[in-house]
Amino acid sequence: MSSKLIIILVTVVSLIGCTTMRPMDARQADLHEELEIDDHLVIYEKSGRIVDMTFIEIDGDGIRGRLRDGSLGSITVAISDIEKMEIEKIDGAKTTLAVVGGTIVILPLAAIAVLVGAMGSQ
Repeated sequence: MSSKLIIILVTVVSLIGCTTMRPMDARQADLHEELEIDDHLVIYEKSGRIVDMTFIEIDGDGIRGRLRDGSLGSITVAISDIEKMEIEKIDGAKTTLAVVGGTIVILPLAAIAVLVGAMGSQ
């Protein structure tokens, strides 16, 4: 295994981010600052309907987004209709563990591959 491949593998592992759904209060005043275009939201309405969307904008008193079910439609959910809302964000702790764990696994395997390759070429 070449050193270039080892560097690529370690870099890929470092760039992988573990995401998690985090609860969010839809009634908070700074909702405009919390949400970014293309954020993944799951909204639970008081009626029981669950809306899985990609955030586009806050439109008056509603949150507008593209449905994530593959359809091209968009939807606006009134903030007053929201029972709870979750936003997908990168989890720093999980990402750090994945990078450290990946590095611990990849580097010894890469070293063994280099040694086996060196022995095989003799």
